[in-house]
Amino acid sequence: MPAPALGASGGKFRAGEPLGMPGPARSAGNAATGRPAELAGAIVFSRDVELSQVLASVAVGAGIALAPCRNADQAAEHLQEVILVGSDCVAEIDARFAGSTLVLTGQEEHQDVLWRAAASCPGARVAVLPQAGAWLGEYLGELGLHCGKAHTTIVAGAGGGAGTSTFAALLAATATLDGYRTLLLDADPHSPGLWPMLRAREPDGLGWEDLENSRGQLSPSQLAEILPLSQGTAVLSWVRSPGCFVPSEALLTEVLAASRRIYERIIIDAGHLIGVPASVVALANTRLLMLSARPGAAREGTGQRPGVHAAAWRLVLSGKLAPGTDTRVLAQRAGIELGGYFPPKRRIERATAEGSLMTVLVSRSIRRTVTRLGTFDRYESESAA
Repeated sequence: MPAPALGASGGKFRAGEPLGMPGPARSAGNAATGRPAELAGAIVFSRDVELSQVLASVAVGAGIALAPCRNADQAAEHLQEVILVGSDCVAEIDARFAGSTLVLTGQEEHQDVLWRAAASCPGARVAVLPQAGAWLGEYLGELGLHCGKAHTTIVAGAGGGAGTSTFAALLAATATLDGYRTLLLDADPHSPGLWPMLRAREPDGLGWEDLENSRGQLSPSQLAEILPLSQGTAVLSWVRSPGCFVPSEALLTEVLAASRRIYERIIIDAGHLIGVPASVVALANTRLLMLSARPGAAREGTGQRPGVHAAAWRLVLSGKLAPGTDTRVLAQRAGIELGGYFPPKRRIERATAEGSLMTVLVSRSIRRTVTRLGTFDRYESESAA
């Protein structure tokens, strides 16, 4: 089956280009209908129309929404946000802005005014345009990394045969059944792709191979439109050519930043713990480390630890337990708090082989087990704080 056409992008998606998806609507955009992408925001305190237009152009490239303020009283009401102060308004910065994040900006001919103002505003940054345009775009783009309300769960394996892909897929499907807009993201560099276990035939939509040459900021709404669905869950994996392209850490982070603005739950199948990018781990609210309970796998896996961040992970044991196995002892050896045990089920094995994994959640016992292992209110409350 040939890859779906992408309008004028030459077979590859590039941020900012319109996407032409042939055929009936069938993508993750359907699941997100009626919910606009949530964008990080910043304030522009300036009455200079030309400067405001330049800043708006930089913000668009960074995926940031700018709100204009024409006077100091209005701008001072937004002290929790980044405030871009134009050279025409820097003289109006006073004690009301203490503790706020300020970026003093203007054209090259106003740089003396900007630097003098910065001397009296501790912590303020200066962006002289156009020279500092690239820096300002990167700075604003960083705001988008932690924008959005999606709860992100990362599932990694401490050893071989831990079943991270199976559990991640079931956890994502459970979130969808609970009414959340959910994305299942395949970030395992050695993955054969998730679709063989989710659907017997090739899905309609795009995958990692189509994002290989993407450039610039990924639009959340466009991302939602191009991803195929499995039982209502959006899936980003390899569609036609598993393993042909390993997404870089930069692309993974960019996809996560865009996804957090449009989805409510994101489940990441990270594969083996070794090699999981630190930036991806940092964006996760819940971190689950899967370990096979087989004796050989357990000895191998307990040597793989999350290090100083072990307290932020929970251990989920999987597979058949040997007689006399104490799950608490295995958790102690791994140096990680025990989250629970995911027992093997022939029903899951059959559904995986048939390409219908998510259908096993009609079993209430399986669904309860997945929900219990994947939900940790303590971490959610810590993240919210």
